[in-house]
Amino acid sequence: MQTEPPPPYRFSVNVGEGDIYAAYESDQLALQRLEQEQEEKRKDKDAKKVVRTLPIRVVDPLVVLGIERPDGKKGSKGGDSGMSLYQADLGELRRVACVVERMVTQNIYDDIAQDFKYWEDGSDEYHPLQGSLLPLWKFRPEICRNFIVSDLCCSPVFPDLFAAAYTAGDSREENAGLLCVFTLKNPASPERVYHTPCGVTSLHFHPQVGRLLAAGWSDGRVVLYDVSSTTPCALSCTTTSGKHLLPVTQVQWLETTLGEDVTFFSVSQDGRLTQWYLRDSCRLVHADVFEPHVPHTLGFEGVITCLAVRPDGEGIVLLGLESGAVFQCSIVCASHSLYHYPAHTSMVRGLAWNAHHPNVFLSCSLDWSIKVWLQLSTVPLVVLDVGGAVAGLAWSPYNSSVLVAITDECRAYVFDLSVRVCTPLCVQSMAQRRPLTASCVTFSPFYPVIFIGGEKGHLASFKLSPNLRRVQREVRDGEPQDKKEVELSKIERVIATNSSASLALDSSSPIK
Repeated sequence: MQTEPPPPYRFSVNVGEGDIYAAYESDQLALQRLEQEQEEKRKDKDAKKVVRTLPIRVVDPLVVLGIERPDGKKGSKGGDSGMSLYQADLGELRRVACVVERMVTQNIYDDIAQDFKYWEDGSDEYHPLQGSLLPLWKFRPEICRNFIVSDLCCSPVFPDLFAAAYTAGDSREENAGLLCVFTLKNPASPERVYHTPCGVTSLHFHPQVGRLLAAGWSDGRVVLYDVSSTTPCALSCTTTSGKHLLPVTQVQWLETTLGEDVTFFSVSQDGRLTQWYLRDSCRLVHADVFEPHVPHTLGFEGVITCLAVRPDGEGIVLLGLESGAVFQCSIVCASHSLYHYPAHTSMVRGLAWNAHHPNVFLSCSLDWSIKVWLQLSTVPLVVLDVGGAVAGLAWSPYNSSVLVAITDECRAYVFDLSVRVCTPLCVQSMAQRRPLTASCVTFSPFYPVIFIGGEKGHLASFKLSPNLRRVQREVRDGEPQDKKEVELSKIERVIATNSSASLALDSSSPIK
């Protein structure tokens, strides 16, 4: 293919350094003039915009989101007005952020969520007298690494909610403390974090009002929190309103009927048992059940380390002492002890009533023993030896004969008294990498899960295998029994198999 060549064009020019410099200089001046013209156009465009009628204020994002600054301040001046000003724009930001965070967390821990929902240990079918605990989530945020988990409590209203109390451990801030509220939907970070000037020694959720959380501090104060509020909302006692003189060892709510004031108990190392009432939703009123300096006929000496309120509302309270004894007293007449149980030879660490039988309770101590008691007998039904100081224990809320205990060496023991009395179905170490010291344990009232806390902020959850939570339903006259009847009959069989308990039942009438 032939084409015509382009027409030739010949030219010649002389180029020097001065010509090149002049060309670059003119090009730079042209660019500067263009930028100035664009800047003037932008200013004219901004000046023509409609000015907002509301005053423009700088909104502190920490104030809007309800987050406390690291220096302890809540944002700049006018932060509250800024939050109310932009509440319509950013009111849903917290909720949306929580939903997104939970979605990301559930995707990250999807394998654990699947185990929590569907895992069943197949080996339980071949070993009916053995069980296991499956490790689930670990709740250990960065702010809790230097603290000791002093107490745990699951919400009886919200299935996935539980709270943890923290006291100072190896931290340099010896008087610092934390109270965190966690949810199973987001194990990566707590839903609520309350910083306290001293350690939080105990806590307890209200059995009916799920948003109320009572806590005891190491400086003797009791504090009532509203965990449903995004901002810190708490009621605290003072020195003039009944504050304890020494650290509070335990707090526990008392179930009340509709129309009555909500009330809870607190015990302290100063020897006082105090009942607290919430009046007008804004005041804490106290009434000392008994005081150490007032003469009474309880006949005990030493520090009260724990308490347990009978859950049926009869006003019966168990008190565990540092000397190892357990006293039972009544709220109506607290100056007289109904029973004195020579329970242990060392400090009582924990007391717990059975959720299915109103007259059966547990006690544990530093003397390596766990004892099951009948309320009307001063001789224990069952004595269990775990070979170590017991840090805490708990009854199963859905099985009357299952209990779990944790030792200081972070070893968990799960017993089923209806299957084997003296031998645990499961003995499992919770510390896998390095030795830890455990401090508390609790059951979830909705799921077959236990929570164990210890030093260095260690807080983990474990799922019980089928052998540790099996409900054996009996058929009578062709119809299955109700679950409550089955659980009650199981614990009654444990009582009947003990000779001393049988004698106590024959010589005493049951409390109704």
